[in-house]
Amino acid sequence: MNKKALWLAAFALVAAAQLAVPAWMIVNRERMLRDGRQFRFRTQPVDPADAFRGRYVWVRLDPDRIAMKEVNQWEHNQRGYAVLATGTNGYAKVVRLDRTLPAVEPAIPVHINWTDVRKGEVFFSWPLDRYYVEERKAPAAETAYRKHNRPTNDNCYVTVRVRGDDAVLENLFIDGKPIREVLGKP
Repeated sequence: MNKKALWLAAFALVAAAQLAVPAWMIVNRERMLRDGRQFRFRTQPVDPADAFRGRYVWVRLDPDRIAMKEVNQWEHNQRGYAVLATGTNGYAKVVRLDRTLPAVEPAIPVHINWTDVRKGEVFFSWPLDRYYVEERKAPAAETAYRKHNRPTNDNCYVTVRVRGDDAVLENLFIDGKPIREVLGKP
């Protein structure tokens, strides 16, 4: 095999790898949206922009803490898994924190922020905090979300799909309607 053919083969291999990585990310996300188990989470408001990924509505999932007896076993910046179930109100609830991914139960990886030994609570942060919106509709989405997502007005939520130890924020709802419907279809 001559040098030119060898370089051409190496180039083709690198190009294929560069295409395979984003393709796999897309396939994995689409598979999760199709096959993942859905949970509804209450939210808390905020909205910035990301220079590389665009405008988004910044959401804070609720709950962001769990009461437990073994508070001392968790430390700041430790990784854990929030094991999920659906509460009687239809929203997701965290039934416990585990150090390892449960075999059967749905769980999302979380980072421990801090613990309150006196109250017996562990505070954590979710990896899901951004709902991306079309650039020109982002200001209207932010306004609608902030208007409706207040402590006295409890009618905003997101749906999250969970599959394995991966999760994706699927949709944002205001007054029971998807954000796209609230803003007018694109």
